[in-house]
Amino acid sequence: MGFGDITRGTLQEFVNSNRFDRELCVFIHIPKTAGSSLSAELDRMRPPYHNIHRRYFYGDTVTFSRIEDEIATVIDSGALMAARSCSGHFSWTQAEPIRAARQDTRAFTFLRDPVKRVISDYRYSRTPTHPTYKETIERFPTIESYVEASETQDKMARFVMPGNVRTPAEIDVFISTNYAFIGLLEMYPLSFNILSLLLGHDRMPSEHKRKTEDTADNAVEDTPALREMIAAFNQRDTALYDLVRRKLLAARDEWRAFRQTARPVG
Repeated sequence: MGFGDITRGTLQEFVNSNRFDRELCVFIHIPKTAGSSLSAELDRMRPPYHNIHRRYFYGDTVTFSRIEDEIATVIDSGALMAARSCSGHFSWTQAEPIRAARQDTRAFTFLRDPVKRVISDYRYSRTPTHPTYKETIERFPTIESYVEASETQDKMARFVMPGNVRTPAEIDVFISTNYAFIGLLEMYPLSFNILSLLLGHDRMPSEHKRKTEDTADNAVEDTPALREMIAAFNQRDTALYDLVRRKLLAARDEWRAFRQTARPVG
């Protein structure tokens, strides 16, 4: 059972065969993919819920805890054993201790158009909301310098799968077998509703959007040249996004028909 089943039959069959309404639901939250809103929805649908996050310490410089240590703390405290859902800015690889502690773990994530996500990530990282924004502004004076930095490239792919999963065929096999579901921000109502059905509900998303503030430091001129540059430096992200988009498009017509007749799936 896995996300790949969404293209192997009807949407009804996918939901019926892959529903995970009892297991530990783990949301791998990729930055700037509307995950904050989704985490709040997950807390309502699947309590007890834990947001696993790094702690920041403010002094002459800003330091922060390791996400691996925060995951270990939740596991060691015993809180994970009673949880029904959790989320955080941790990768598939970093979440391995969660899967080891809870054999019933089912993972899901959401993606965003790679070009739009990079621009949004850059803009957010230069606002006071981001704890290390001053360091980011100093290190990356332009969006071009940000795009060229290796640590900003293919961030979605690095969250979703190990580094040795690289070709489209390898990516397809990995996400099809290891994830219960992957949604897209650009197809959010469909993605959220299918996720809720898999969790044993039938809900549409609440209207809640946290928009990055506009500042003098985060203005970006969105040009064709910039888009081409971002795409060139994020080819693995693009392959991942395109594969997921094709899978969701295959289910879109059936999903729309169900919603128009107010007939729940599953």
